[in-house]
Amino acid sequence: MDSCDQPDIISNLPDVLLVLIISCLSFKECVQTCALSKRWRSVYLETRNVSFKETDFLSPSVDANPIRNALGRIVFVDYVCCWVARIHDHPIDTFEISVSYPKTYLDLIESLIAFAVRKKVKNLVLDFSNQAWRNFHDVNNQDLVVEIPQSVYDLTSLESLKVAACMDFDPAKLSNLGKLKSVSFGWMELKNPEPLLKTSRIESLSMNECWGLDFELVSGDMREVAIKNCDFFLNCTFDLPRVDILKYSGDILRFEFDKMNTIISEAEFDFRVLDSNKDESNDPNTAEGGMLCHLLNNLLDNGGRSATTLTVCPFLLKVCF
Repeated sequence: MDSCDQPDIISNLPDVLLVLIISCLSFKECVQTCALSKRWRSVYLETRNVSFKETDFLSPSVDANPIRNALGRIVFVDYVCCWVARIHDHPIDTFEISVSYPKTYLDLIESLIAFAVRKKVKNLVLDFSNQAWRNFHDVNNQDLVVEIPQSVYDLTSLESLKVAACMDFDPAKLSNLGKLKSVSFGWMELKNPEPLLKTSRIESLSMNECWGLDFELVSGDMREVAIKNCDFFLNCTFDLPRVDILKYSGDILRFEFDKMNTIISEAEFDFRVLDSNKDESNDPNTAEGGMLCHLLNNLLDNGGRSATTLTVCPFLLKVCF
């Protein structure tokens, strides 16, 4: 039978099913479906997962050219505005804004956040970090210009929230959101998260390139904790009785474990950022070596625990053994 005589099963599906299908795609892939037919030009607008990521619109070659970058950002902003203007009563579950150098677009960002709040989204991403940043030392306070409005702290529909490169962020204000299960913070000063972490509903915590962490205890009923290159003090105590995945990357601290699972599915420790000092790392009597041995002993045998998968960096093996 000629393939052209075969029925087009996808095209025969009702719009409600097509929307469910495209909502499982990435936003970039969803937008590409508008080229399939005239029908898809309206269907793709009903996706429940909207993501306005500047990097999806601007290639690295465009970003390297100031003129092309400026023109590309204008096209990106126009596209975002047109999209939002065409959405009426369609529900949205996930909404993401990812823009570097946001100072020029503060009014737009404010309106987009208000739009997400009106839609009562379940998953919200507000990311204003810059790909040029290598670590938090590259970030100046002048780079952080977006302030999270009170309406986000009051958004009771939120189940997951990612915030990056925002000013004056207060995680304690999120402690009243009963549905919030996953939080991710990056590229900003992070103070007083303990009221949020101590709530029983938070299951996943991620902190990436944060500074000003004025607490030494990471506690709560989280199942997954990932900390990368954050500016802690000298000590860090984990009180995580339900944790199943624990990942840490950054400077060596004196780690203590209070309440932890007997068996952890995955534990990962990465100190390769310290591997530049070859002479000191070869000395088994260094303070770092003692702290790392204490970490492994406390986490595993002497702590009466085990990890199904334990991943460590070469630096840790070299110093300890």
